[in-house]
Amino acid sequence: MAAPVFGTTDILALGADWEPQDNSPATVVPTRVAIPGPTGDIVASTTHNPQTTSSTKYIYIGAETAFIAAFAAASCDVGDLIAATKFITGIAIDYSPCAAGQRPVVTFSWRTGPTTSPATPYVYVTAQVLPTYAVANVTIPTIFSVTAGSAEVTNAQWSLSCSFGEDLDKNGAYLDGNGYNGEEKIDLTFAGIPTSITSTGFQYVGGAQSTTQNNGYNQATYSYIRSVTRS
Repeated sequence: MAAPVFGTTDILALGADWEPQDNSPATVVPTRVAIPGPTGDIVASTTHNPQTTSSTKYIYIGAETAFIAAFAAASCDVGDLIAATKFITGIAIDYSPCAAGQRPVVTFSWRTGPTTSPATPYVYVTAQVLPTYAVANVTIPTIFSVTAGSAEVTNAQWSLSCSFGEDLDKNGAYLDGNGYNGEEKIDLTFAGIPTSITSTGFQYVGGAQSTTQNNGYNQATYSYIRSVTRS
């Protein structure tokens, strides 16, 4: 009898500097085609081009100063094809664990389909200087220029994603594809209401302010998005 295996598999094969935390169950979704008959009822149908989508969480355990550069070093930017058949459609960094002195959690969203990289792959990277982290530092990065006043940031999340366009062959099987429509999003949560937030190139797309009933303090959330040009 084989010994049990513990831990999470490095399904994206990112290497020793990336510690896998969780692999979401893969979902296989095919495209269905239906043909109506003369009375409008469906007389034939079939499915084709099944796609697998999933997400995988990691913690980067390499040198702190190399955190941001590690995405390019591991060839796992949005739009990259890694582990032979997994196309990265999104990256999200959750900085909230930093409040407990832990490293941020990085979630990669991916889909299958390509077996080789497109002839001209469209890769999306941020022009934002994303903050690194320090294990001993319990301050969550604010990312933007914030005049906090009496407020304090309690959660910060950054994400970058793209859509995926594909061409199918005459049998409905995947033929070619590429990423498009890159967008970058930042969400900030504060205990209290900050005096001001200065962002360059981002558009404010929503947020809320509320008072916690039991504690009586204000909480504010802000969301910003900007388009990202492919590289």
